[in-house]
Amino acid sequence: MNVSAPTSAKALAREKVKGLWVAIPTPFTADGRHVDEEMLAASVEHYIAALRVDGIFCGGVMGEFWALSLDERKRVHEVVVRQAAGRVPVMAQVGHHVFSDMLELCEHALAGGVDFGIAMNPYYPPSPPPESVRAWYEALAEASTLPMFLFNTMYAGYALSPELIAQLAELDNICGIKNPQAAEHLLRVKELAGERIVVTDASERNWLDLHTKHGFQALMSTPALALYQRPGHLPIAEYTRLADSGDLEGARAVSHGLGPAREVFDRWMRAPWLERHVIPIAQLKAWLALLGMPQGPVRPPLIPLTRDEELRLRRDLEAAALV
Repeated sequence: MNVSAPTSAKALAREKVKGLWVAIPTPFTADGRHVDEEMLAASVEHYIAALRVDGIFCGGVMGEFWALSLDERKRVHEVVVRQAAGRVPVMAQVGHHVFSDMLELCEHALAGGVDFGIAMNPYYPPSPPPESVRAWYEALAEASTLPMFLFNTMYAGYALSPELIAQLAELDNICGIKNPQAAEHLLRVKELAGERIVVTDASERNWLDLHTKHGFQALMSTPALALYQRPGHLPIAEYTRLADSGDLEGARAVSHGLGPAREVFDRWMRAPWLERHVIPIAQLKAWLALLGMPQGPVRPPLIPLTRDEELRLRRDLEAAALV
């Protein structure tokens, strides 16, 4: 293994991966054939200037990375970095089942000013053994100096064990992990690897407790930041600020007020995946459109919401006072 502790990548993550990071979709033109670069830039500006996020995660699962050509993935990273203009750090999903293409994305990210890469677990061939996964990340660490997060998502079809994550945390450029797993798994990873890498979860619902009770420094990363908040009404940022200032009671009160929003999120964003294994990007884009940020269609094999579903989503958002 290429081992160094601490490394510049690990120190950089400890310094810059803090606070509230938003996971963003990729907007397409109305015919779905092209990335809508103007809307992407406008959306990034909204996330930074109006919603005051602390970082942007682009080109991931919510960004339909599997439906983008290699050139489109690069272009998305370029547009996001250009619009962010150094105001917040940018993390780009560079994982790919073609290793040479992943390295091309890494080198492009390094040259283009992306702060961190993130590579989801190797997802083909299905469910590789731990030694294959370890060899894959070792090869990546040898080939690229891009500071890299692990992305332990079940969308890959399996999860990395805490013990394997602890081994990977020794690699020179592995500086963090997005680990949307059960609490027991998440806290075990923090115990085994938290001194070497930044361990994060993706659930807004769990953020306050993880931040205040277990010392998690970043919420990585969720579209909820864009779905629950609007200019002048930033409850997630507010309860985080209150917690950081020592007003835990006030933070919990603000967090509790998000109950109706979380119920809508569960119905439209979580249930499709948990019940039918539908990645809820059509739902995400429809929700954002109702907030005034149209993101265009989804690409096959995803399908758009029906007109009836759009009307039901609108009613749910109105009932929760989100529009």
